[in-house]
Amino acid sequence: MSEIVRRDTKVLVVEDDTSLRELLQMELSRSGYKVTATSTGEEGLDAYREEIFNVVLQDIRMPGMDGIEALKLMRAESTIPEIIMFTGHGTIETAVECIKHGAYDYLTKPVKLDELELLIDKACEKNQLRLENINLKKEMKRFENHRIIGKSQVMEKVMRTVQRWGATDEHVLITGESGTGKELIARAVHDASRRASKPFVTVNCGRFDANTAESELFGHMQGAFTGANKMRAGLFELADTGTLFMDEISEMPLDVQVKLLRIIETSTFRRMGGNHDIRVNVRFVFASNKVLADCVNRGEFREDLYHRINLLPILLPPLRLRSDDIVPLAWFFIQQCNENDSQSWEITDNALASLCAYQWPGNVRELRNTIRRACILANEPIITADLFPFAPQKAVFTPAASVTDSENTTFTASPLWVVERDHVRKVLEQVDQNKSQAAKLLEIDRKTLYNKLERYGLEV
Repeated sequence: MSEIVRRDTKVLVVEDDTSLRELLQMELSRSGYKVTATSTGEEGLDAYREEIFNVVLQDIRMPGMDGIEALKLMRAESTIPEIIMFTGHGTIETAVECIKHGAYDYLTKPVKLDELELLIDKACEKNQLRLENINLKKEMKRFENHRIIGKSQVMEKVMRTVQRWGATDEHVLITGESGTGKELIARAVHDASRRASKPFVTVNCGRFDANTAESELFGHMQGAFTGANKMRAGLFELADTGTLFMDEISEMPLDVQVKLLRIIETSTFRRMGGNHDIRVNVRFVFASNKVLADCVNRGEFREDLYHRINLLPILLPPLRLRSDDIVPLAWFFIQQCNENDSQSWEITDNALASLCAYQWPGNVRELRNTIRRACILANEPIITADLFPFAPQKAVFTPAASVTDSENTTFTASPLWVVERDHVRKVLEQVDQNKSQAAKLLEIDRKTLYNKLERYGLEV
């Protein structure tokens, strides 16, 4: 295992023998591990609940709570750390019992230091794989079959910036309209960094309220509030050694912004209900579809936090300013929608011209949803212009048979979902993309609004 990885490895030692405990703490720290040592099962369980460790070394025979009882309680709290048990009085029955209750391995004293370090490294590799699987499950649906498509000069400039900023370890701020692909750019920054093999964790700050933000970000201890039946690790811990992507940062509650600033400055935080500061090594990538400077002027965003995160900016242009990317993106989405279809799909010249002429207020997300809809509606493997919701409608009422308003304008029939999409878009523009205000004006809850935004390709 490399020195860098060992420096990121947190080891908890639970051993009642003072001389052995101090020896393990000294030697393992000298080998590069971050070591926390406790002398009883109760103290070890408290430390286990306070922070996510990669590996736990725990004695079986201890006064008070023995190691097997502590093992059971630890596994009830979290299955993430790997737990290595050791004892001076080993039996096959004891070893079987430890493995049965979730121990990674079982050692008999005296323990050789080089063999122990090798075992810790192997356990840590398994632990890292477990953490990666947790994050991959969260990201699988979000990034399935997605990649950055673009040949325009503006996108080539963006990607050069991504490579340049990715090589550093400073925080990045990505700005751009909704649907431009800020999350994919954030992932590209992570992939271009030295943390590429480490966790990439995402969080949408727009889904938070004052009651849920702290629990999600910082985690909580058992009993910290009503309903907190077990300890829960926050997103900052899950992103340790990797990248945390915070989308819609402008929507974060002001009181949580204060705590976020402290974490950025000190790299430490405290779980809700906890009494122990946890240190993490996290690179932040922020994104916003609003101009944060305007949010600062309106008192909606802290000025000190804005200046702290606006160090390495990336401005992602809207699709209407990179028309050269529309056709490659359209073909990519057609192939994506029909990847299991053996037929060869085509798109007419009129359809391509219609795509290129449209302004795409919903940007790439709207283009993707438009292509998906067209593929579903097509009776044969050909995309034509009349399959697009913004194409000229066939059903147009003449003045003699139409319903006219006071100015005698002609009414053009549109699908109901198009009317709803446009209305939701106008309401969001009216309230400057504030989701809470928009939901109140539309008389729906925030969850319903987010579902509609995702369905219509307006915002996620």
